[in-house]
Amino acid sequence: MKTKELNRDGRLQVAAALHLLRQWKCKDGPKFDPDVLISIFGLADHLGVKAEYDDLAIDFPRYRFEEY
Repeated sequence: MKTKELNRDGRLQVAAALHLLRQWKCKDGPKFDPDVLISIFGLADHLGVKAEYDDLAIDFPRYRFEEY
């Protein structure tokens, strides 16, 4: 089975999804949870989007999650 590489836009989308996942995981607790951060950093590295994740960290806004 052939695997396809993500283009830059795809890597940015995955990195943005990881930022949202981090924020969602920390929505009910402390904003800085080392376990969540280590997991997300490892996942970004494993998926090959660590550079894009780091670049987005500065400009990515804080979201408020509301349950319906």
